[in-house]
Amino acid sequence: MPVTMQQVRAQLDRDEPDYPAAAGLGPEALPHLRQLAQGDDPMLASKAVYLASLIGTDQSVTIVNEAAGKPDPIVRAAAAGAVRNLDQAPNQLLNSLLNDQDAGVRKVALRSIEASGPSSLPGDVATNVRDMSVNDPNPHLRQLAGGIANRLPE
Repeated sequence: MPVTMQQVRAQLDRDEPDYPAAAGLGPEALPHLRQLAQGDDPMLASKAVYLASLIGTDQSVTIVNEAAGKPDPIVRAAAAGAVRNLDQAPNQLLNSLLNDQDAGVRKVALRSIEASGPSSLPGDVATNVRDMSVNDPNPHLRQLAGGIANRLPE
């Protein structure tokens, strides 16, 4: 049975969506989620991005990647949080989030890397984390990146 935009909105219009239940809508919800993620409402877009990441297909990765390039830092932070749900986040996406102009987005990206297990980071992303531990303008983020960098394999 096809998933409708109305069904997707019913899941996301709640203050606190039940994301695991909403993920049960499956891949058929992804075109609607993509449309919502590209919309003008940053809160709804951020919920759509996160839900898309839980569905876990190649299209989910596309939605998260597109959100990482949005002008609104709320949506970019949602993309950074959603990265932890992807089986394999593209290096370019991770590096983009780690180099974001907004400190909040960088923080969420580091937290996602920390939650996903930094030992499996690709070399260029690991280098970026190490660089952040020394050069990030935010002292809290330097410390957070340093803790992750200390757990990276040599």
